[in-house]
Amino acid sequence: MNSEHSLNITDFLLETNQYIEQLDSLSFYAAADLYDLYDDAARTSTSFINDIDPELRVTICDLQDKVLDRIIDVLPSYNDFGKDLKIFSPSLDSYKVWYNFHLMKDCGLAGYLLAKEIGAKSVMFFGSTDENYPFLSVLPGLELLYRKPDDDPEQSYVQHLVDHYSDMDILILYGMYKNSTGYLDAYRLARPDGKVYCGIDLKTYWMKSIDWRDESLVKFTHQCDVIATSCRLMRDVLNRTQAVQFPCRWLANGFYNPTNVKTITDAKYKENVILTVGRIGSPEKNNEELLSAFVTVTEFLPGWTLRLVGPVEDRLQPFLDWYFSTYPKMKDRVIFTGIINDKKELYDEYAKANVFVLTSRSESGTPNVYAEALFHGCIFITSGIDGADDITNYGELGVKYERDNIASLAEALIKVCYFADEQGMQEHIPKALAYAKKYYDWERNAKKIAYMLFK
Repeated sequence: MNSEHSLNITDFLLETNQYIEQLDSLSFYAAADLYDLYDDAARTSTSFINDIDPELRVTICDLQDKVLDRIIDVLPSYNDFGKDLKIFSPSLDSYKVWYNFHLMKDCGLAGYLLAKEIGAKSVMFFGSTDENYPFLSVLPGLELLYRKPDDDPEQSYVQHLVDHYSDMDILILYGMYKNSTGYLDAYRLARPDGKVYCGIDLKTYWMKSIDWRDESLVKFTHQCDVIATSCRLMRDVLNRTQAVQFPCRWLANGFYNPTNVKTITDAKYKENVILTVGRIGSPEKNNEELLSAFVTVTEFLPGWTLRLVGPVEDRLQPFLDWYFSTYPKMKDRVIFTGIINDKKELYDEYAKANVFVLTSRSESGTPNVYAEALFHGCIFITSGIDGADDITNYGELGVKYERDNIASLAEALIKVCYFADEQGMQEHIPKALAYAKKYYDWERNAKKIAYMLFK
């Protein structure tokens, strides 16, 4: 498109390109000024998205994220400027309650680590009085509010907002649920001055089911200060979609280790192990594909074992009965550990593994296990999920194979495992850790959220 707005934005990108080329040498103040320019350009491109080439918004938001990384590299101390602020993370999805595992996922860590970064107080609500929350013991300072089982869920959130809106300086939301849109509308009436960060873990196939022009959804997105998704592909898909009325940012699902358990990233410590971690046997994880591919390559990979960590669902048992009766020698090559709750034991699984495999049919962004494996220096094989290029860093850290293609996965296993000797791992691990620390460190990501909200 050659509209006046397209030409102006194109000229802007050409004029600022010289600063992008020298981004790694920019001072904090120069990078901050550049960030503000891209912020204005992102909002302008959104306002005139129907009159411009949407690829311009894609480019602007990508460059803005790159500028933000430079800012975080040279960012001065915040000096606990948020010590009088409170951050609230409500569970507004269909469950309307947080469970223990949520505390160590993005929906819990975003508010908690943002609070640590700026010196604020973090509150999650609601927890269930029927649930145990052992992760609270490793997240000091996190407050979890509880709802009684017989309390009406919707009324509980309404009453809490009525009673506590004056304390709710920052709101952390996850997802654009129907409950979220109404809740944010009420929050904005009470706190027009509040800050709102919304994380959305979309999948490409969900895009067709969302009416982005729905008035309540458009209003919701306009009431958020920052909206981010956890993989670059989805960020670009959203920014490329003209019906989307907000500029979308990228903030990866990161890793945070609040325990005293040390992460080991030593090539000499690693073994010829192919690892996967998750809900073993669930349809989405597609573990049958990994088991089937591994049996076809065992003669090419002597000494390699496959370890599957996590609870094994009952639906997988008929396949396993057939698998081990048909290939009895695989009983010594395929190990099911069951669920591992002890962090030291779990991290040791990552530390010993050379190769980590994701065979998922779909994922919302990148799964949490990816960041854990990345911080332990694993090489990756992944199906072509939305986050595949993030997972492999476009081929630098692993291989993407064709989903639902056993031969393609078998080929990837041979290729990666042949590379993953001690010398190969010594080359790979520094690259993996540099990538991990820049994009998948939750403490660094908390700095990004703080800057985006309070710049």
